[in-house]
Amino acid sequence: MLRRVGFALLFLCLAGLGVAPAQSAPVTVFVVRHAEKGPEVPDPSLSEAGQHRAAELARALGDAKVTALYTTEFKRTQETLAPLAAATGVTPVRLLARDVDALIAHLQALPPGSRAVVATHSNLIHVVVERLTGMKITELTDLDYDRLVVVTVTGKGKGTAVVLRFGDK
Repeated sequence: MLRRVGFALLFLCLAGLGVAPAQSAPVTVFVVRHAEKGPEVPDPSLSEAGQHRAAELARALGDAKVTALYTTEFKRTQETLAPLAAATGVTPVRLLARDVDALIAHLQALPPGSRAVVATHSNLIHVVVERLTGMKITELTDLDYDRLVVVTVTGKGKGTAVVLRFGDK
């Protein structure tokens, strides 16, 4: 009898070890194209419409508990995230636009549950999304400023993406 009780206790203890560990929280990345830019070259600032869109982005993501911000070396991406940075107190990390590998490495190194915003360029958004999730989305055109891609990263190169629109067309 004592032996049966011992085996039953051993079985229960071993069964408890087989419980799957809790899945860690995904990383959420909001990927956005810089807002409308002015006509000056080679590094234009945001136009008045762009400044308005940047303010709308800050309003839209103000309660998202953002933990990281990423921009490129160009003023238009930095100015796009400036209102959100001011509202959240998060200092943006500046990376070279052409160094997508560095951006992906930064995003993959974020702790579980992080929420990041990336301001980049129309020809890179689909690349960033695909590298993070494995999903293909349509490349933006030069006229597309109103897209916000919500990426949920569940593993290296795994996740989902939802394309939303914000602000005026």
